[in-house]
Amino acid sequence: MGDNSLNIALLHQTWKLIERTHTSELLEANDGELVERLLHKLDVQQPLEQNERASLNDYLASKTALIRDLAEARSFS
Repeated sequence: MGDNSLNIALLHQTWKLIERTHTSELLEANDGELVERLLHKLDVQQPLEQNERASLNDYLASKTALIRDLAEARSFS
């Protein structure tokens, strides 16, 4: 990964947050709202620096389909 503002610990924290977020919240929001909600929750846990927030915004925006697929799979288990 070329961007060092997305370190492994931050990515791990991000995916743990996604796993803990209610399935309905992940599925009902549009892509922009989903990214903003996740960024807000992460920022509350640990304040993000501006470069981390920008990088995470891009990362999460590129992963919304995966996040929804995982949430849907979780809703059937």
